[in-house]
Amino acid sequence: MSVTRLEQRCRWLLRAYPAWYRRERGEEVLDTLLEASPPGRKWPSFRDARALVTGGLRVRGWTWALSMLWVGAGAVITGYIFYATTNPFESADIDGTGIIGFSAGPAAVQIAAVLALIAWLALPPPVLIAGFIMIRGRRRGNWLRAAAWAGAWIAGAGLLALARAWGYSSGVSWGQLPICAAWLVLGAVMTCILAASAPGSDAPSTSSQRQS
Repeated sequence: MSVTRLEQRCRWLLRAYPAWYRRERGEEVLDTLLEASPPGRKWPSFRDARALVTGGLRVRGWTWALSMLWVGAGAVITGYIFYATTNPFESADIDGTGIIGFSAGPAAVQIAAVLALIAWLALPPPVLIAGFIMIRGRRRGNWLRAAAWAGAWIAGAGLLALARAWGYSSGVSWGQLPICAAWLVLGAVMTCILAASAPGSDAPSTSSQRQS
């Protein structure tokens, strides 16, 4: 039986769910969605697409959300440092953050930088602890994943330290661009670590998925 375009696109939207959920319930969700779709449809409805995406984010849980907020904050900070060094902000005050031009530039950019810095400074302990709890790092079979999680967390700390160090360099800080890209890669790595297995009670039941 050939795969329809609707099925292909629905499978793509199912990637919003973690890998363990797709293995266990992906086909059931897909079959239910295809059966409810009118014949000849090539695209999922907006309602179905929204339900799949929001359901996937809900299943991933608050640990993943905190981790992605931390990663996003790191990417914003490095992007801001690059932005600041492309403008005449070098003579602006350098406060305790160590970021050039932190108090200069448009108000919207300043607000984004401040919020990102607050998030980055506040989230490391919760992200590390929440990750260990979700992975169940104390169990012997999960030690490798726990070590990978700790390594990803340390890599994030190193990326910000490197971004701050390079922010003092004269001229445009082009090095911030690969650091920003590294934050995005780190986000993908952390997502894979968290999605490797089900978090137990955080996984919704099949009946609740059908009702959604």
